[in-house]
Amino acid sequence: MIKYTFIRTVWIFIILAIILTINFVILKLAPEFPPTTEDARNIFYARQVTDGYMTVRVEKDPVIIDEIEDDESALCASTKTWCKAEEDSQGNAQYRIYEPIPVGIQFGRYIKNIVTDWNWGYSTRIAVNTPVFDILKQRIPITMRLNLIALVFYIPIGFTLGIIAALFKDRLADNIISLGVMIFISIPSFVVMTMLVMWFAYSLGWFPTQFPADNVVGLNSLKGIFLPVLGLSFLAIAGLTRLTRAELTEVLTSEFLLLARTKGLTKTQAVIRHALRNSMVPLVPSIIFSFVGLLSGSIVIEKIYGIPGTGRVYLNALVPGSYDYNVLLAVTAFYTTIGLFAVLLVDLSYGLVDPRIRMGAKK
Repeated sequence: MIKYTFIRTVWIFIILAIILTINFVILKLAPEFPPTTEDARNIFYARQVTDGYMTVRVEKDPVIIDEIEDDESALCASTKTWCKAEEDSQGNAQYRIYEPIPVGIQFGRYIKNIVTDWNWGYSTRIAVNTPVFDILKQRIPITMRLNLIALVFYIPIGFTLGIIAALFKDRLADNIISLGVMIFISIPSFVVMTMLVMWFAYSLGWFPTQFPADNVVGLNSLKGIFLPVLGLSFLAIAGLTRLTRAELTEVLTSEFLLLARTKGLTKTQAVIRHALRNSMVPLVPSIIFSFVGLLSGSIVIEKIYGIPGTGRVYLNALVPGSYDYNVLLAVTAFYTTIGLFAVLLVDLSYGLVDPRIRMGAKK
């Protein structure tokens, strides 16, 4: 098991490196969107040179300067370069030209900056010239707290509804629960969230219309969390209820459970001691992996409810014509890492739930 875990962890970092490489190359081949103000651009391009992504040279040739000023220079017409007009000490015109180095070398230095200095680059639009990690470290706790609360909230509800539906299969309780599952599993979480905000926040006024600020505490803070947690949970509850019902129904009709009943166990004892335990084998991994689904769903919900989490930052960095590539890379790495480690936990959970399963064991 230890060897298997180590190998899978190594593969996680390999896959993460591959995904980061693909994203980095694609974004570097796209048009650049540097800061809009002159001072911010000066800082940005100076950092690009310091971080090893660009080179800078001073052009004093009058012919080339005339081409630049007449917009005839293909070099300065490119979105990848920046030609800044200056004057030398004698008052003669010159241009400081910033040029990108090859993408492969840029990626090597990007990884080096992360490993050695934990430098994920600087924002160009969200918070100009602010380290990307400083932006994310303020928002990751908010996103994780919101999704963990939703996880704790929906698990007991989904289990309970699934167990009731399985125990009362094809009866009124099962039909009502199955109808609710069909409805909520068909409606996207952002539609549910919009309806919740319209009804409970705007119409009834029971909850705030936007996520409360950091200085809000007490009951008002709890009210601000309730609607997004509810919006994230409906789809998750429906999925867990359906899976629990299916797995428990199959176990309840199995031969070993009938044998347990013939040995004198009551229905309640047979369900608790045998049925629930055996149905946990596929349910526990699905719960772990559902956390990734919650994170994906929270991206849009954070935007709708004004939650200052990673999802909202990610969407803000995707504004057309104003992309913030360094923020996109860092948020993608965050979500990818969570997803890959969730897959590892899913694999390991099989062996924990059912001791007969040994991951990585040889025949």
